[in-house]
Amino acid sequence: MDCRNQRAKVRTEKIKKNGGSHTSAEWKLLLARSPTCAVCGRLWSEVPKRPDPRYKHTWTKGHKIPIHHGGSDDISNIQVECYECNFKKNAGKLSITKTALHNKISTSTTENIMATSQERFSKKFSFVLHNETEVFPVQMKRRDTGSIAFRISPGGTGGNTLEASEEVDEETMVRKVLNEGYAVRCKSLDGNTNGLYKHGHRSVREVRRNVT
Repeated sequence: MDCRNQRAKVRTEKIKKNGGSHTSAEWKLLLARSPTCAVCGRLWSEVPKRPDPRYKHTWTKGHKIPIHHGGSDDISNIQVECYECNFKKNAGKLSITKTALHNKISTSTTENIMATSQERFSKKFSFVLHNETEVFPVQMKRRDTGSIAFRISPGGTGGNTLEASEEVDEETMVRKVLNEGYAVRCKSLDGNTNGLYKHGHRSVREVRRNVT
């Protein structure tokens, strides 16, 4: 059995162990309600076509809490992600898993070593919306350069487009958003809510600082 088949077998066993399931109808409904990637926020038309022409869609099925971290396969743990974010999220684990299989290292050890470099949220502050949802500033990835940064804008025409915004580091983002009234792209930790928010925005109830 090659490494690819072994990984598929391990994943199937993990899904069964973690529990949860969803129907094709539930997935199709979620897909219909998801015009953008839950991770990077790009429209599907903004995501480059997949290198393999056999795959016609730029979206993929992703798990908010990854299967290898104990996440279930229930529809509540499913989100629609572009293939680039999905593949990058799993790239570290797959490479480690491949090495582990060749060296006969246990799956549990492999999972514990997995890198956590995909964390893009800032915990310096958060916005609490009127519906009690808490959203955090999140870094955006540029399609043309691959750079990752917080995208802020003074608001008004253009919103959070590249032309009307700045790409900055975390320290600059915090200063400009909290002290200068800039807006920043935010997302809830479960990935269900994302958008451009700032202090005083009509949907923002309060700002929580120094979130830990």
